[in-house]
Amino acid sequence: MESKKTSSNFFKKLIESLFGSSDADAEKRRQLKLINKRFSKSRYSKFYKRSGNEALPALAKFIYEIYKVIYPAQTMFQAMQNHNILKRLVIEFSVPDEQKKLEEQLTEEKIIEMSKQIPLANIKAHITKISAQYSDFFTLEKITAIDNLYKQMTVFKDFCTFDFYFLLKKFDKSIHEGDFNTPPHFEKVNAEYINENLKDFITIVNTIPLDSDWTSLFKILREYKGVEPVTLATWKKIVSRLQALQASQAFEMILKMSTENPLLVLEIPTVSANIVEPYLDGLRDAAEKTVRKMMEDERNSKANDLTVQLFGEIDTQILKNYTDALESTFTRKGLKTYVYAQPLNYLKLFLLEVMKRDMREYYDIVVIRGQWESQALTTPFSEGYNQLLAVSEQITAFDATVAEDGATGLKIKTLLPKTERDSGSKNIINRLIDEANETAYEYVIESTKNIVSIGKIIKTLIEDQTKQKPELITNWKELDKYSEVPLKDAGLALYKKIYLFTTLIKTCLSQGNA
Repeated sequence: MESKKTSSNFFKKLIESLFGSSDADAEKRRQLKLINKRFSKSRYSKFYKRSGNEALPALAKFIYEIYKVIYPAQTMFQAMQNHNILKRLVIEFSVPDEQKKLEEQLTEEKIIEMSKQIPLANIKAHITKISAQYSDFFTLEKITAIDNLYKQMTVFKDFCTFDFYFLLKKFDKSIHEGDFNTPPHFEKVNAEYINENLKDFITIVNTIPLDSDWTSLFKILREYKGVEPVTLATWKKIVSRLQALQASQAFEMILKMSTENPLLVLEIPTVSANIVEPYLDGLRDAAEKTVRKMMEDERNSKANDLTVQLFGEIDTQILKNYTDALESTFTRKGLKTYVYAQPLNYLKLFLLEVMKRDMREYYDIVVIRGQWESQALTTPFSEGYNQLLAVSEQITAFDATVAEDGATGLKIKTLLPKTERDSGSKNIINRLIDEANETAYEYVIESTKNIVSIGKIIKTLIEDQTKQKPELITNWKELDKYSEVPLKDAGLALYKKIYLFTTLIKTCLSQGNA
């Protein structure tokens, strides 16, 4: 007898070693049986029948009753094109009137109105002060309360926008979304058919702080729509049903049985909310953007006035390649841009229209025909003037290098299509743009310094010409006959143009423009 038992155990172990132990399967069946026993004794026993793995009409009816009540809120949330509005609603509800008045001063409309009374140069500091005063309200305690209220709003929205209709249609194919006049005819379905829907539903339910106070949230919704899409009293009834469902673990048990996985555990996502700090950052950034735009408009207006005074109504665009034309292309691809296109273009135009024409006439008469008592000014005048004439040609050559067929432009053109997938190409283009910007900046700065130096010399010459006994040039009266206009007037006109030009360049290079 003992030998037979030993032999039996041997073969059992052999079979188990070959095909795996049946203990695990037996344990799984045992656990599933216990789950079914527990489920059968619950108030939700009519939701599911294990034999046949059937989800029953009672389950669909339970979901339907919630869907019918929640539907107005569902349509409200679905109609929101921008769900950031919920953040604003929560913050506005949480902020007192005096803070709202401060926030109002940060709007574009109020900033524009403010600019009529406060110089633009002072508005930025004023905006910073108001923004700080507004932010001071948001203590850590208040931020936490606001974030928690928004978290509550988020999970409520997620619950309301759950696809109830998609789940219910599996029980009744004839059901119509949002139609609650025609009674549904639910039929039993294979539970596997709705497993994922049940998972999604219970996951959402488990994120809801069911024991929290919902008064504030429903006040927000009432203020937003004028009416409550769902009354607080009705929602509390739903919460009570969800609490009972959650406590019973009925849906979890159904899922365990229908998937035959007694160890099934649903992951409950962590719902976090951090809306205050991004909101404050956005408010401040929008205000600062408005100020920058106004300052830019003012600079552009000033620049336009200066260009008209300098050059008249001519086409001021001289450069062909180092321009703003590629700015949108560069920006879209996350690249740097040509930041000194405007001042460099004005420099080139000034060199052509003023230095090579008006200045040449004045220079030829004063420097070449003038009888100088000393060469102390003629040398820097001549050197500065000739350097500017050389720079004009250098700028033309530089502009050609960034053309599509130029040394730099061709490299950029070749690498541009590769930037989305190759960070190395992006880095190379940015380096080429940086080098071009450095060159342009050097032309503008050094040339402007040179022009200013010439302007100072011309001012000195004008003062010398007005003296009863000139000290620099002794034949001023003789020189006048070589000029179509009095040399003093010519000098004053040149000095004015130099002043206008330096003001124009300063405007172009002011903060936020270049």
